[in-house]
Formats: sequence, C-alpha cells, structure tokens
Amino acid sequence: MTRREESTGVQLLQLLLLLLGVLLQPVHAKQYFKQQPKYTEVNPGGSVVLDCLVAEKTRNSECIWQHDGLPILIQSGKYEWSGNRENGDCSLRILRSSILYDDGAWSCQVTRSSYEAGDGLSSNVSQLVVRQPPTEPRLFKQGEYIASGELSVEAGSLETLECESRGGNPAPRLVWYLEDEEVESVQRNETEAGTTRRWTVVSSLQISLGKEDNGKRLRCVVEHEALTRKMREIRVNLDVQYPPSVRLERTPTSEEVEDGEDSVVLSCLADGNPVPDIVWRKLGQSSIFRIQADLRFEPVQSADTGTYICLARNSLGASDEISAVVDVRYPPRRVETEPANFVDVEVGSQQELNCRADGNPEPEFEWVQKVEADDGGRSSSSSASAMFHRGSGKQLVINNVTYEHEGLWQCSAKNVIKGEQRRIYSPLLRVGVSGRPLIRTGRHVELRSLHEAQLMQRTDLEVEFCSDPPPRSVRWEWGSVQLEQGRRRGRISAGDLTPTRRKDCYASRLSFDPVNAEDERTYYLVAENERGQLRSGVKLAVTDPVSMVTVIGVAVSLLVLISAVLVCTVCTRKYRKCCFQDKGHFEPQDIRIERRSQDEDRGQEPDVIADQGCPPSATNGLGREVTYKGHAGLGRPVPAPFCSSRPPAGHSPTPYTIANLAAATAAAAAAREEQLIQPKKVRGTPTMYADLQFPSSSNGGSMKRRGVATATAAERETEYVRIKYKPHRSERADV
Repeated sequence: MTRREESTGVQLLQLLLLLLGVLLQPVHAKQYFKQQPKYTEVNPGGSVVLDCLVAEKTRNSECIWQHDGLPILIQSGKYEWSGNRENGDCSLRILRSSILYDDGAWSCQVTRSSYEAGDGLSSNVSQLVVRQPPTEPRLFKQGEYIASGELSVEAGSLETLECESRGGNPAPRLVWYLEDEEVESVQRNETEAGTTRRWTVVSSLQISLGKEDNGKRLRCVVEHEALTRKMREIRVNLDVQYPPSVRLERTPTSEEVEDGEDSVVLSCLADGNPVPDIVWRKLGQSSIFRIQADLRFEPVQSADTGTYICLARNSLGASDEISAVVDVRYPPRRVETEPANFVDVEVGSQQELNCRADGNPEPEFEWVQKVEADDGGRSSSSSASAMFHRGSGKQLVINNVTYEHEGLWQCSAKNVIKGEQRRIYSPLLRVGVSGRPLIRTGRHVELRSLHEAQLMQRTDLEVEFCSDPPPRSVRWEWGSVQLEQGRRRGRISAGDLTPTRRKDCYASRLSFDPVNAEDERTYYLVAENERGQLRSGVKLAVTDPVSMVTVIGVAVSLLVLISAVLVCTVCTRKYRKCCFQDKGHFEPQDIRIERRSQDEDRGQEPDVIADQGCPPSATNGLGREVTYKGHAGLGRPVPAPFCSSRPPAGHSPTPYTIANLAAATAAAAAAREEQLIQPKKVRGTPTMYADLQFPSSSNGGSMKRRGVATATAAERETEYVRIKYKPHRSERADV
C-alpha cells in the first residue's frame, strides 16, 4: 500500500463518520390534529366525550380545552381526560352534563412544544348541546288557540294552521299528518328571550279541505331525542263544513202504482255539514208540504198524484232541488156522453157525438152500437142483439146519417194498468133516425143489384129497406108495368110488405113461378113516405140448367181417358205385350245355313255330289253362319252337315223329310241343349253362328285338306241339326 492510498482511505473514513453524526442528531417533526371535536348532543345528566387527537405531539406541549372561549379546569367527576395525552389523545370526558355549565361552544388547543417551534394548535369550535325536551305542541288557527279536539273549517277555503312547541334544545322538528299521510309545512325556529339554549319552534300549514276530509284526523308531531318516545303529538278531528246536497230514493222503484192498492215512500237523503233541514214542497202549491226526510203514502190515493220537490238547507246554504213524480194510476171513471140520453137525427144529415172520462193513464175511447141480431125474422128471441164498433176517439162524427145508425150507442173508455186492460162504458145513448125510405146497407143485408135464377124454376126478388115514418106506398115496376104490393100478374106476384127484426125496416118480395127467359130484365122497387121516395133496381139474370160445371167435368173425364190409353199403348209396345209381342214359331226355311269349303276359300266352284245334290265338301265342312231375322247367337260345333230339305233325284225321300229330321235328331238335341249359348239382341239383321263339328273321320278336326276324301258309308250318313228359337225378352237359342 502506498502512502497516497492510505491518505484516501482516511479521508473516506472521516466522511462516513461525519455523515453518521448528522443522521444521529435528534429530529423534531411538527404536530397536527388527527381528529378535531364535532357537533355533539347529550341528554341532561349524561356523559359525553369530545374527541381531540394530535399527531407528532411532544412531551413539552400541553392539551387545553375552552368552553365559550374560556379555558376550563380539569376536575375529577366533571371534566376528565379521556385518553393518554402523551400519545396525543387530548379527548375530554364531560360528566353529569348540564345545560347551564356544559351547553355551548367547545374547542381543543395544544401548546407549542417550545417557544421556537411555532407548532401550537387550536381546533374548530364545536357545539355541545345538552338536550332539553320541548313542551307539548299546541295548535292555533289564525292566531287563536284550538283548545278542543275538533277543528271546524269550511270546505274549499284555504286555512292557515300553526303548531308551536317551546323550550326544546336543540330545536325540535314539527311534522303535520292528515291521517297517516305527511303534509308539507314551513317551520320557523326562534330562541327564547334571555337565553340561547332554549328554542321556540312554530310550523305553519296552509291547507284546503273538502267534504271528503270531514271526520279525518289532523296531527302535529314533535320529534326530539330528549323525549321519552322520541316524539309527542297533538291531534284534532276535522269538522269540514259544506253546503248540503240531496239524492232521492223511492220505494217501490217502479213508478207505476195503483190507486188504493200500492204504497209509496219517497226518501230525501241529504249530505251536508252542519246537518241540514229537509223540506218537501208539492209542485203547484206555495206552502211547505212537509218538513221531514221521508214522504209516506200508505196506501197511495189518486189525489196524491203530482210532483214533489225536496230541498235541504244548513248554515252554509241550500242544496239543489230534486223532484220525484208520483203518478197514481186508476181505471176510467165517470164516463159521460153528449148528447146524454137521446138524440133524433134526420136521414142524410151530420151528427156529432162526444165522450169524456177521468182516468190515468188517459183513457182511449171507442164508440159501439148495439143492434138487434139480423136473422131474417127467423129468431123468436127479442133479446138477440150484437155490438158493432163504430169509431174511436173522444168525438165521433156521423156523416150522411142512415137508418143503420139508429139504435143504442155507448162510449167505452179503457186504459192499461200493470199490463191489465181496464174498461168502463157510458150510459146508453138512444139514437133515433127518421126521414125518407132507404135501402138497408148494414152489416148483414146488402143491396143485391144482380139476382140469378135458373130457367123454369121458382125464384124471388127481395129488397129490404127502412122508413120512418112507415111507407104509405110500395110497388114494383118494370117497363110500363106497375105491380102494387099484394097483387099478382100472371106468373109474377108482389108479396105483402113484411117487417124485419130491425126497427123501422121492411122486406118486399117479387115472386116468379116459374121464371122464363123473357123475365130477364131490371125490376124496380118504389117506396114512398111523407119525407121522400126510394127507387131501387134489381136485375134478374136467367141461366140454363146445364151448368158449366157439368161441361168441365165431362171434358176432364175424356182427357183422363185419352191419357190412360196412351200410357197403356206405350207400355205394351215397350215390353212387347199383347199385339206387340214377337211370334215364337218359325219354319226351317227361315234359317239359312251357309257352308263353305276349302275350294270356296280358294275361289273355286265345288263339285256337286250327284247322288245327294250337295257339294263334295259338305261331308267334312263346317257350318259357318246361321242367321235369323232380328236375332243372333253363338252355338257350339255340331256334326252332320246337310244341304237341302229335299232328297236328290233317285233317292228315297224319307231321310230328308222334316218329320224324319225331327225324329232322328231329338236325342241329339236334348243332349246338346245345355251346351247352347244365350243369343243376344242386336239391331238390324244380325247373324247367329253355329259352328258344326267335323265328322270323326275327318282330319282330326283340322281345317287343312290332305286331298279329296272319299266318303265312307258311315261318313255319308247325314246328321241333321234342328235349330229351335223362341223370341222372348230373355232369348235363348236351342241347337
């Protein structure tokens, strides 16, 4: 090691020692608040801790508390340290809190650690409130204390209410409730005179109430921690006053009531505060009808009919009027006519009849006339009569009076109550008619201007007429002839005048015994009295005895007969009956059998067997076609060809006769009958095919020809075929 190196090491060591000395010197940091005191409340006599925590506090610095700007003395049992001050906990515990000594502003202070440090501390001023419970709340209306538990207000008006509480510390909170719903209000806090530690609190409420709020509870609640249940309240019942309104109830609900039968109760139900008085008035009357809620009509009378008005009044006003109509129904009564008992009118004049009656509903009027039953004088009963409807309405005007209007008249009045018709009749009104004679044109007897009679039969012309006074002259006229009543002229006689059952009415008859064709004309009845004359014509029409009904009947019968014949003809032709039936027998010559050989197929003329008069191929050929007019069918092959029904010259005719043909082939036909095939009906001239079988000696049934075959004796024996045909709807061919 060199000397220079040793010098450098010494210098480094000195530098390290110097740095270590600096680091080991004591360091004093600046103290500060970790936690300052804050607003605190305490109940009277309780304990409370005011927090004050200091960081980097030195042993030299001290903790100091001030109350309302003045330092306090730490005393055991009243003011004590809550923590270890050496560790920076300067919190103060206050025991037996009192509003006189402890309520107010508090602050925590820490002195400097040295006069040079300049690290003294002073906290924010915090409020310690020693609680005092407020007094009971009180209510005021417009400055007037509400002593009772009921508050009267007028509906719809804006009311200002106040709730006041005194002596509380801190100031309590006041809340308004309508039933259980909070109502918005404005609160005002003021300290009491001479002290800052007690408060007077006033809460103002502006509210408009309606009749639906009547009877509800309004509450003012004081909320304060010093109170036993944290709250106190005062409540009042709202007496909301409003003018009355009414509604009506009716028993029974039906408005249709009958006089002397039903009861009616009208109830006027009023709603108002104060309770209103109810007044009933009857429309049309100036005085009060009744002062009570219910109107009872038990039972209701017709005099009770009317409109009843209900009205309710209280100190705030009167309700609207409400009305109820009592409409008492009763049947018609006191029906009267004008004229009253009797009236005499002239024929052809005009007459008015009037009727009036009392009833509810308003009656409907009908006019009826009582007349004797018109039976042509055959009834012996004097009481037989009928009622006829003549008109409706209070007034009936009869224009052109006739004798039909004569009789007893009545006016009926009717109405309907509870679905049942009620009717009453007026006293009888007798109507008398007088004047010139008139033809009866009433309900049962009418003027017959045409009378039909059969030739050579007795007939009567009869005319009814009425006359008051009675007729002094009655006759029949035709042409230049006049026949007085009770007279006769040949076959024609005028009968005596006969009174009918109708008062002042008569029947005149003109008889023909018998009536002839020349009697057909118009005959006139002439009747006269002091007031005038009647001339009425009746035309007589004479008809032949043969009636048109008979002619029509004969024509219809002939038409039916012709139709039946046509139907039968069509049916018999269709089903081939009677004269349209086909014949069932035919001769052999009706059948044509054509045979063809191979020579014919090749277009060559066959040789004729001299001894039989047939072509050589006839003994081994096939029958090709069997025809019959109108029918055709397929047959099975059969043997024994033949050519002609007559034998050739020089041979015995016996085998070729028709009789021997039938005898020889009877057995073969019976055996083959079941092998026949049903023919079918065709149009035109169809063909029935019956293929005849080759002889057993032929070429095995082959159609090919080996050469000219020489017929043996057995082969030359001819076999015959008889075809029997019966035309029928179900046709059949027997081979």
